[in-house]
Amino acid sequence: MISILPIEYRAKDPRQLLYHFPSMPVVKYAKMMQEYSFNHALSVAEDVAHKNGYILVPYKCMHWERKKRFVDRRVKIGRNSFFMMKQHELTKSEKAKLDDYIEELEGVG
Repeated sequence: MISILPIEYRAKDPRQLLYHFPSMPVVKYAKMMQEYSFNHALSVAEDVAHKNGYILVPYKCMHWERKKRFVDRRVKIGRNSFFMMKQHELTKSEKAKLDDYIEELEGVG
């Protein structure tokens, strides 16, 4: 199944850093924990979607009219929204946008 998680988010678990580096700046640690917590919540949502036969599609990859039609399948994590969609329900432009989104994630990771 298609995954929208960053490839190495589990390898960058910051929970133990504060123990090993007690003088770490608080703001830096908070940002690292915020990013990790978001990715962890996204992982859980993606697991649930995959178990139900769906994939998660980011909000920005869908057309506004289709967003209105699939409001009941929306998953909100923090400030970001995702839609649970079947692969065959995606339009050509949504598939292209999703592929671009995944390539962008792989480039950053």
